[in-house]
Amino acid sequence: MTLIAFIVICVIGYNLYKIHVNTNLGSLKSNVELKWNKYVENLKERNAELSKQIYKDDSLRYYLESKGKFIRLSECSEELEFNEYKINQFVITDGIKFDINDKINSTLDLYNQAVKEYNEYRIIFPNSLMSRKTKFRRYYNYFDIRYGINNKKMMIKKIKVENWIKNGGPYPE
Repeated sequence: MTLIAFIVICVIGYNLYKIHVNTNLGSLKSNVELKWNKYVENLKERNAELSKQIYKDDSLRYYLESKGKFIRLSECSEELEFNEYKINQFVITDGIKFDINDKINSTLDLYNQAVKEYNEYRIIFPNSLMSRKTKFRRYYNYFDIRYGINNKKMMIKKIKVENWIKNGGPYPE
Protein backbone atom coordinates (compact mmCIF):
# COMPACT_ATOMS: atom_id res chain seq x y z
CA MET A 1 0.00 0.00 0.00
CA THR A 2 2.85 2.39 0.86
CA LEU A 3 4.61 1.56 -2.40
CA ILE A 4 1.47 2.26 -4.44
CA ALA A 5 0.94 5.59 -2.64
CA PHE A 6 4.58 6.54 -3.29
CA ILE A 7 4.26 5.71 -7.00
CA VAL A 8 1.04 7.71 -7.30
CA ILE A 9 2.61 10.71 -5.56
CA CYS A 10 5.67 10.50 -7.86
CA VAL A 11 3.49 10.33 -11.01
CA ILE A 12 1.36 13.27 -9.86
CA GLY A 13 4.48 15.28 -8.95
CA TYR A 14 6.08 14.51 -12.32
CA ASN A 15 2.97 15.61 -14.23
CA LEU A 16 2.59 18.80 -12.19
CA TYR A 17 6.24 19.72 -12.75
CA LYS A 18 5.94 18.96 -16.48
CA ILE A 19 2.93 21.27 -16.71
CA HIS A 20 4.86 23.94 -14.79
CA VAL A 21 7.86 23.69 -17.17
CA ASN A 22 5.64 23.80 -20.27
CA THR A 23 3.78 26.85 -18.95
CA ASN A 24 7.04 28.68 -18.22
CA LEU A 25 8.51 27.75 -21.61
CA GLY A 26 5.36 29.04 -23.30
CA SER A 27 5.64 32.32 -21.44
CA LEU A 28 9.35 32.70 -22.24
CA LYS A 29 8.76 31.77 -25.90
CA SER A 30 6.03 34.39 -26.29
CA ASN A 31 8.33 36.98 -24.67
CA VAL A 32 11.11 36.17 -27.18
CA GLU A 33 8.67 36.42 -30.08
CA LEU A 34 7.26 39.71 -28.78
CA LYS A 35 10.75 41.23 -28.52
CA TRP A 36 11.63 39.96 -32.01
CA ASN A 37 8.46 41.49 -33.48
CA LYS A 38 9.36 44.86 -31.94
CA TYR A 39 12.81 44.58 -33.53
CA VAL A 40 11.26 43.78 -36.92
CA GLU A 41 8.95 46.82 -36.60
CA ASN A 42 12.01 49.00 -35.94
CA LEU A 43 13.78 47.50 -38.97
CA LYS A 44 10.81 48.28 -41.18
CA GLU A 45 10.77 51.84 -39.85
CA ARG A 46 14.50 52.19 -40.53
CA ASN A 47 14.10 50.76 -44.03
CA ALA A 48 11.30 53.23 -44.74
CA GLU A 49 13.59 56.06 -43.66
CA LEU A 50 16.43 54.66 -45.76
CA SER A 51 14.23 54.44 -48.85
CA LYS A 52 13.66 58.21 -48.56
CA GLN A 53 17.41 58.92 -48.39
CA ILE A 54 19.74 59.48 -51.32
CA TYR A 55 22.64 57.05 -51.09
CA LYS A 56 26.06 57.28 -52.58
CA ASP A 57 26.31 53.52 -53.00
CA ASP A 58 23.96 51.37 -55.09
CA SER A 59 24.99 48.33 -53.04
CA LEU A 60 22.86 49.68 -50.20
CA ARG A 61 19.84 49.66 -52.51
CA TYR A 62 20.70 46.07 -53.48
CA TYR A 63 20.79 44.86 -49.86
CA LEU A 64 17.65 46.80 -48.96
CA GLU A 65 15.52 45.76 -51.91
CA SER A 66 16.60 42.49 -53.50
CA LYS A 67 18.16 40.76 -50.49
CA GLY A 68 15.43 41.94 -48.16
CA LYS A 69 12.75 40.22 -50.23
CA PHE A 70 14.37 36.81 -49.87
CA ILE A 71 15.33 36.95 -46.20
CA ARG A 72 12.68 35.95 -43.71
CA LEU A 73 12.14 38.35 -40.83
CA SER A 74 10.33 35.72 -38.78
CA GLU A 75 13.45 34.60 -36.93
CA CYS A 76 17.07 35.45 -36.26
CA SER A 77 19.15 33.83 -39.00
CA GLU A 78 22.71 34.11 -40.27
CA GLU A 79 21.43 35.52 -43.58
CA LEU A 80 19.49 38.27 -41.83
CA GLU A 81 22.41 39.10 -39.58
CA PHE A 82 24.82 39.31 -42.54
CA ASN A 83 22.33 41.43 -44.52
CA GLU A 84 21.93 43.82 -41.58
CA TYR A 85 25.71 43.94 -41.19
CA LYS A 86 26.09 44.96 -44.84
CA ILE A 87 23.31 47.58 -44.63
CA ASN A 88 24.85 49.00 -41.45
CA GLN A 89 28.29 49.17 -43.11
CA PHE A 90 26.93 51.01 -46.15
CA VAL A 91 24.97 53.42 -43.95
CA ILE A 92 28.14 54.20 -41.97
CA THR A 93 30.27 54.73 -45.10
CA ASP A 94 27.60 56.96 -46.65
CA GLY A 95 27.53 59.02 -43.46
CA ILE A 96 23.80 58.61 -42.92
CA LYS A 97 22.84 59.22 -39.28
CA PHE A 98 19.72 57.79 -37.68
CA ASP A 99 18.09 58.42 -34.35
CA ILE A 100 16.46 55.01 -34.71
CA ASN A 101 19.80 53.21 -34.28
CA ASP A 102 19.61 53.62 -30.51
CA LYS A 103 16.03 52.37 -30.53
CA ILE A 104 17.00 49.31 -32.60
CA ASN A 105 19.99 48.58 -30.34
CA SER A 106 17.87 48.77 -27.19
CA THR A 107 15.26 46.51 -28.79
CA LEU A 108 17.99 44.03 -29.67
CA ASP A 109 19.28 44.13 -26.09
CA LEU A 110 15.80 43.24 -24.85
CA TYR A 111 15.53 40.47 -27.45
CA ASN A 112 18.93 39.00 -26.52
CA GLN A 113 17.98 39.11 -22.82
CA ALA A 114 14.73 37.26 -23.54
CA VAL A 115 16.67 34.69 -25.61
CA LYS A 116 19.13 34.20 -22.75
CA GLU A 117 16.31 33.61 -20.27
CA TYR A 118 14.61 31.10 -22.60
CA ASN A 119 17.79 29.22 -23.50
CA GLU A 120 18.96 29.00 -19.88
CA TYR A 121 15.58 27.84 -18.61
CA ARG A 122 15.35 25.22 -21.37
CA ILE A 123 18.76 23.63 -20.64
CA ILE A 124 18.62 23.60 -16.82
CA PHE A 125 18.21 20.14 -15.34
CA PRO A 126 15.49 18.73 -14.95
CA ASN A 127 13.72 21.21 -17.28
CA SER A 128 15.74 19.84 -20.19
CA LEU A 129 14.30 16.37 -19.53
CA MET A 130 10.76 17.68 -19.35
CA SER A 131 11.01 19.85 -22.44
CA ARG A 132 12.62 17.35 -24.82
CA LYS A 133 9.36 15.98 -26.14
CA THR A 134 7.49 19.26 -26.36
CA LYS A 135 6.73 21.55 -29.25
CA PHE A 136 9.14 24.22 -28.03
CA ARG A 137 12.34 25.12 -29.85
CA ARG A 138 15.62 23.85 -28.50
CA TYR A 139 17.12 27.33 -28.50
CA TYR A 140 16.89 30.78 -30.06
CA ASN A 141 19.82 32.54 -31.71
CA TYR A 142 21.36 35.72 -30.38
CA PHE A 143 21.68 38.72 -32.67
CA ASP A 144 25.15 40.26 -32.43
CA ILE A 145 24.99 43.25 -34.79
CA ARG A 146 25.08 46.71 -33.25
CA TYR A 147 23.62 49.54 -35.31
CA GLY A 148 25.45 52.79 -35.94
CA ILE A 149 28.92 51.36 -35.25
CA ASN A 150 31.43 49.36 -37.28
CA ASN A 151 30.91 45.62 -36.70
CA LYS A 152 33.75 44.39 -38.91
CA LYS A 153 35.89 42.98 -36.05
CA MET A 154 32.89 41.20 -34.57
CA MET A 155 31.98 39.60 -37.92
CA ILE A 156 35.58 38.49 -38.52
CA LYS A 157 35.72 36.91 -35.06
CA LYS A 158 32.36 35.23 -35.64
CA ILE A 159 33.60 33.69 -38.89
CA LYS A 160 36.79 32.50 -37.17
CA VAL A 161 34.79 30.90 -34.36
CA GLU A 162 32.51 29.16 -36.88
CA ASN A 163 35.58 27.82 -38.69
CA TRP A 164 37.04 26.73 -35.33
CA ILE A 165 33.83 24.83 -34.54
CA LYS A 166 33.97 23.05 -37.90
CA ASN A 167 37.71 22.39 -38.10
CA GLY A 168 39.00 22.44 -34.51
CA GLY A 169 42.44 23.66 -33.55
CA PRO A 170 43.36 26.47 -31.17
CA TYR A 171 40.55 28.83 -30.20
CA PRO A 172 40.69 32.05 -32.26
CA GLU A 173 41.45 35.24 -30.38
